[in-house]
Amino acid sequence: MIILMPTGGEGGNRSFKLTARFGSWAEADGTGEGFDSSTEFSLPNGAKPSPDVSWILRERWKALSVKQREEFPPVCPDFVVELRSRTD
Repeated sequence: MIILMPTGGEGGNRSFKLTARFGSWAEADGTGEGFDSSTEFSLPNGAKPSPDVSWILRERWKALSVKQREEFPPVCPDFVVELRSRTD
């Protein structure tokens, strides 16, 4: 288990701006679905990442069952962004 400390004010503000801007792009683009850091993905190698921002092509997302989409999606995102903190 890796315990991560909460983000400070500056980091939280950067994360908010990144998520908002990426969300605007994803909505305007319309070819995929965007996710924030509260989404955990279940990868084939057993890893369970929850990137700061991620995006999956809509066709790949819709290929998952409703149950898979509601739980920890068993899919590797097509695009991820992870903000680096001072302690990384």
